[in-house]
Amino acid sequence: MVLCSDKRGTVLFKILLLLTFVLVLTSRELNAQENYFYTGKDYGSESLFNPITLMINGGYDVAQLQNMTNRIGDFEYGRMLHVVLKNLGDPFNSIRHYGSKKFFTTEFFPASFKRDDLEWIPNYQQHLLGGGMLFTSMKEWYTMHGYPYPWLLSAVTLMTHHMLNEVIESGPNEGWSVDEISDIYVFDLGGIILFSFDPINEFFSKKLILRDWSLQATVTLPNGRINAGQYFMMKWPLPFAENTSLFYRCGMGALFGLSNKVNETDSFSYGVGFKTKHLVDLNTEVRERTIESSWHAGVFYDRNNSLLASVVMSGVKEYFCSIDVYPGIIKFDKFSPGLWTIISRNGEAAFGITTRYVFSIGYDFDKL
Repeated sequence: MVLCSDKRGTVLFKILLLLTFVLVLTSRELNAQENYFYTGKDYGSESLFNPITLMINGGYDVAQLQNMTNRIGDFEYGRMLHVVLKNLGDPFNSIRHYGSKKFFTTEFFPASFKRDDLEWIPNYQQHLLGGGMLFTSMKEWYTMHGYPYPWLLSAVTLMTHHMLNEVIESGPNEGWSVDEISDIYVFDLGGIILFSFDPINEFFSKKLILRDWSLQATVTLPNGRINAGQYFMMKWPLPFAENTSLFYRCGMGALFGLSNKVNETDSFSYGVGFKTKHLVDLNTEVRERTIESSWHAGVFYDRNNSLLASVVMSGVKEYFCSIDVYPGIIKFDKFSPGLWTIISRNGEAAFGITTRYVFSIGYDFDKL
């Protein structure tokens, strides 16, 4: 029975990929030659964007939580993949165990603003909008680097990235779950389809500005710990203030604030909000979770919406202070590395060096 579920999950996922390719293929002729989100900048967060960093930042995003390991070798990948495929292979049974009404009111519709019923928020902002924007960004990356069929490679990369995210997030608990069903079958696929059309890309690149401001993906020594996190930034220019925008940063938590232009290219953004601390299981029969969070505040410096530096503070012990300096600020002739450090409340620290050539190294002290 378990094997049968795994096989059904694998077959359904292949069908999903095929459907994605067909839908994107039928709409790709609508796409113009303009690059909306990835333009080949050699500075800031955009300079570090590539298929590998996308996989690490998105796949291991949940490793930032306190009750999750952040060592790449600690995950039970086979067992966790089985859990995801079981639920994807038998979605209607998963929904029945979870409750159909509850499935639609917590995963799709803003029927409740209680903390335990807010799964629809990350579904829309991270999976539909963020994932869709990443599809276009990745397609533009493949195009700029001369790969054939960039739309196809982007779709494969994004769906693989989403599957890794679901596997890491699922954990070894073998209970029924609807999270991967709504994420993969609806919002992840929906984001790819939605951002296959120029008017959508135009709106989110120029009107309501949406960008990838993920961390500087690194696996540190000596224990293989992961510095990773997928974050998205939104700016909405205020119609009555030429150089000021509303600012929003979402990912593992959310920050709300303002962004101010200091010249034609550079901006400083300020935000306060909450950071997700850990997940709390609410049900032992099905995977139903809520979050516990702490305070969160940050200052961000970007150039042409590519993040150059940030200082983020939080009440989460392991992430008391995070400092990121992306490539483009520190320069040695033509070589410009990025630097990051994380300091815990106990004074433990980790740091790393990143480059836009993928090679990134880090080191962590003690038990951060």
